[in-house]
Amino acid sequence: MSRCVWVALILVAWPASLLFAQSPAVSASAGVPVPSSSADAAVSRQLTPRQIDNVVALAQVWGFLKYYHPAVAAGQRNWDAELLRLLPPALACRTVAARSRLLARWLADLGPVAACAVCQTRPPSPVVRPPDLRWMADAQRFSAPLRRQLAYLQANRYQGTPYYVAPGNGASPAFPHEEAYASPALPSPALRVLAVCRYWNMIHYFYPYTYAIGEEWPGVLTEFVPLFAGAATPLAYRRTVLALAARLHDGHATLRSDAVLEAATGEYIVTAALQFIDEQAVVLRVRHDGLVPPIPLEPGDVITHVDGTAVADLVRQRLPQTPGSNRAAQLQTIARELLFGTTEQVTMRLLRHDKALTVEVPRLKYSALPPVRPVVADSMYRFLAPGVGYIDMARLTKEKLPLVMQAFRRTSGIVVDLRNYPREFLPYQLAGYFLPKPAPFVSLARFDPSYPGRFLAVPADSLLLEPGTAAPYTGQLVVLVNETSMSLAEFTAMALRATPRCLIVGSPTAGADGDVTRIVLPGGLTTAVSGTGVYYPDGRETQRVGIVPDVLLRPTPAGIRAGRDELRDQAVEIIRRQPPPRSH
Repeated sequence: MSRCVWVALILVAWPASLLFAQSPAVSASAGVPVPSSSADAAVSRQLTPRQIDNVVALAQVWGFLKYYHPAVAAGQRNWDAELLRLLPPALACRTVAARSRLLARWLADLGPVAACAVCQTRPPSPVVRPPDLRWMADAQRFSAPLRRQLAYLQANRYQGTPYYVAPGNGASPAFPHEEAYASPALPSPALRVLAVCRYWNMIHYFYPYTYAIGEEWPGVLTEFVPLFAGAATPLAYRRTVLALAARLHDGHATLRSDAVLEAATGEYIVTAALQFIDEQAVVLRVRHDGLVPPIPLEPGDVITHVDGTAVADLVRQRLPQTPGSNRAAQLQTIARELLFGTTEQVTMRLLRHDKALTVEVPRLKYSALPPVRPVVADSMYRFLAPGVGYIDMARLTKEKLPLVMQAFRRTSGIVVDLRNYPREFLPYQLAGYFLPKPAPFVSLARFDPSYPGRFLAVPADSLLLEPGTAAPYTGQLVVLVNETSMSLAEFTAMALRATPRCLIVGSPTAGADGDVTRIVLPGGLTTAVSGTGVYYPDGRETQRVGIVPDVLLRPTPAGIRAGRDELRDQAVEIIRRQPPPRSH
């Protein structure tokens, strides 16, 4: 059973003018096997620093031509095969001059490129970020003739229908013509090099946040070329992909689980939930519904060791291979992983009321777990106290929204719980009930198909929140968030924050907003990244930062032991302290 659920969000309906036609149906590269035996032989040896730099230079030029050269961007070449064909001679180059001659001949052999007058025209909307092509101006790595060729191609780039990139969800790109080379589970050495070259260039030209990763992206390529080449087992290869994805600091940069990863993680799970609070793994819930056997854990327990290894050491080991926009989001993933294992029992050391205990905790097969039965308190809306309504966004539907708001029309305040993933896309509809007039709440950056690497602003008037009723709700709105609030939950929180009487309570969110773009890699792997830049209207960041609450509050082990939802309790207190709303 796959443990990774893919969610692709369409945040807004984009005008056709912002997109472009579908890719050609036929290409010279379609369905053609990639010969790699000579490339495998060249890569199988330990790569020297000079050879690594040669591969990096080849990868950068290969990716640039893939998206810029008319003969390549239109899908007229088997471009994977070209990378593998060039690998052996590139690895053999002993000087920058020799490498530059090889790459210059390769570029020239693709044929002449006509001058492009339209390439000089102004884009249809403001430029949020220009392409980063500094690498090709490096005189220490590329000869003057090669630099001139590359600069000419930049100025006269392909303007037709791209083959390797197409419209995806909302304003995000899709990569429709990438071979998965799904068998075997461990791709050959050359195909593993292809994997890192493909991924690096997709990120370089179509990821909106390369500037925010905290390091120079070209340096990451230099680091990972030998790691991919040397990944000698199916599991090592997948962990290397995860380590590369983690360098983006993007909560969407997950890797779809497969048989190899699931075998390593284990098929058994402890029937509880953990949350890291102040760097401690705290038991949040224990399943006690009669459908699974009881376990010797209690809410509020602090897990210190798992099978003899300190939780702090496990965190240090796993962080480099755990994608996430911020540390809290990474710890959320690790908290879930700590529950999995390959055995039917796990030894845990813990603190309970400051007393050290060691317990043997049974695990159950994940695939055989009976579904959790919803209880009455889990309904999509209810009253928390007289005059205080509550909405669970994980359950709210568009169909029921008018009924919910009608039920709460005379309340003093409403608590909207976004510590989950919303069931439906409702930011505009829900915010409309609280708005007396149109309001901006977000600005977006989309990729520019005519200039790979450039990102343009989405017209602001297409993103405005609009009032949804003639008599907007005037009571206090309190929105609950934490590190589990991600993507659509964050987008919804941004919309609600733009309403007049909103307070956000909790801890910073996951920091991975916007649509998702999938990436296919050799070995049949599927990973993903955020595909659209999401910002506040004034340009402030949400990526990695998350939605920062107005009232910072985290649960405590004592509160969890007592069965209290401290964030929800605080929301009720905030509403009770407010003056009564104006007549509805």
